[in-house]
Amino acid sequence: MGPVLILILKNNQIHTNYFFNPKGFAKVPRRNDASNDDGLFNQGPTKGLGKVQFHDFKIAYQSVNLPNVEVFKDQIAAFTEFLIQATPDKNQNRDIDYLLTLGEIFTLVAYGQLILESKEFFDVENDLMDEIFDFMVRDFSKYALQVFCKPSSTSRQKDLCRKMMKSPVPDEDKFGRIWKNHVYPLTGQYTMNP
Repeated sequence: MGPVLILILKNNQIHTNYFFNPKGFAKVPRRNDASNDDGLFNQGPTKGLGKVQFHDFKIAYQSVNLPNVEVFKDQIAAFTEFLIQATPDKNQNRDIDYLLTLGEIFTLVAYGQLILESKEFFDVENDLMDEIFDFMVRDFSKYALQVFCKPSSTSRQKDLCRKMMKSPVPDEDKFGRIWKNHVYPLTGQYTMNP
């Protein structure tokens, strides 16, 4: 996570635009063509980031009903509640470590959205998608615990962090299928350069 996200967090724009003020955008198609992407790297100054709007992330999450995605949705709901009811105060907004930890949570939500949106492009099977969200649930819980442990966290913030801390849904059969179908077949596929 870079300085741009910290700037967004410090100005509390993270929750007003991404979580609470979505804008409808056309669906972005998959691109595989060789094209010039200079615009990606030459975006100019970062002022005005608070005005950036995003597509509604909930659409992607509502498109999937898998056990670990459902747990992740509960975590997002608790984080949203945190942003509404226990917004970081002035001192917490000056604490870069505090903001970085919240930024990690935000990043998980945004990456989860991108992963779900790409499901149709790459025909990702449900077992694999649910296993991806297994680690995302654990990472979300880890960062919620870090916010909980911050000396400056209020009792309300700690209560909401407890709601964010969840375990993934265990499924040994699914884990075995992932191992058999996706991991073990890669044996011997990678070699080190001499």
